[in-house]
Amino acid sequence: MTPDSIADLEALAAAAAARRSWPSLDSQRGRIQAAVCVPLHLGPMGTEVWAIKRAADMRHHAGEIAFPGGQRDEGDADLRDTALRELEEELGIGGDRVRVLGAMGRFPTATSRFTLNPYVVLVAEGTVARPHAGEVAALITMPLADFFAGRVPYRAVELGSGRRSPIFAFDAGPMYGASAHVLDELLRAHAELRGLTYPEPELTDVIPWIRR
Repeated sequence: MTPDSIADLEALAAAAAARRSWPSLDSQRGRIQAAVCVPLHLGPMGTEVWAIKRAADMRHHAGEIAFPGGQRDEGDADLRDTALRELEEELGIGGDRVRVLGAMGRFPTATSRFTLNPYVVLVAEGTVARPHAGEVAALITMPLADFFAGRVPYRAVELGSGRRSPIFAFDAGPMYGASAHVLDELLRAHAELRGLTYPEPELTDVIPWIRR
């Protein structure tokens, strides 16, 4: 297989943007709009996606595996600006080191009133993330190939009406909820572009967003 290129990442972002939101936009009413960056990077194992583990003392979604982002500030021109600002604040990656490739659909959270607006961005080669200790407990770097090779455990919770909520297990903890739906859509877009078979998840009744 030929090495991934910037053109491959541009095609992936376009394919992810073309996929529909989950669930429908009717659920966006009365919600707080937040924005996240979905950072793509050309690493030694091909295309990587970066995520973070949020610090344990964060006000919202503490300790969860997510994408860098947050709520829009008054000084942000738009949600795209919010996503880029949060990327710099949380991972120390300035706007001069990234290029916005496209916006994905909206994804409401199940345990709060936020709706995620993801922006797929290309992180320049050679960029070193510098996580903010007060906001980020860990940086997660996942080559997309790891998922399709079975190196990232993949489970799902049945929601009824044929819907499933994905869960991805990383060493730092599980990614679930809206963030997992964002990653799921990105991975499905990658599978379609590459002609890959998307794995079937192991079904579970252990729901990580319900505290036991």
